[in-house]
Amino acid sequence: MPTAPIATDARGDSLIEVVRTDSAGLNEASARTPCPLALVVVVDGHSDRVLFGLNRWRRSLELPGGMVEDDEPFESAASRELQEETGITVPQPLLLGYAYFELTAPPREELGAIFFARVTDAIATPSDELVELAWRVPLTASDSPVSHLDDVIAAWALDAVAS
Repeated sequence: MPTAPIATDARGDSLIEVVRTDSAGLNEASARTPCPLALVVVVDGHSDRVLFGLNRWRRSLELPGGMVEDDEPFESAASRELQEETGITVPQPLLLGYAYFELTAPPREELGAIFFARVTDAIATPSDELVELAWRVPLTASDSPVSHLDDVIAAWALDAVAS
């Protein structure tokens, strides 16, 4: 029996499950389902707001992150993407787990590794990909469209580090 999605976005892409795990668990899961993506939930240590960036192509606020390059460790991809997209350097973000997605174009199943970093007095700068940056509370109203899947992942991450 198919699992009901946790969240579905306007394109029909679905977040099916978010799993708390360590590096061994992520590697095991990615051996069964492709994991081409590493996301970083960056939290401001003063306000507990999460950093989102306005994606230049999709025109919605998303978490920093991106594609894992060939044979690149997930942690390295997360750090690299965060630095490229926001100018923030976090050498060792904390692995929280992974998100399991069912995507529509083309139809496929994928995982996204989820990392966490708490920063204080970080200066985030826009990039060619994330053209505007915003610190916000997940699952709250926004003046810009927000990726619903990323919003749910950010809220999950905050709960995960609080427990």
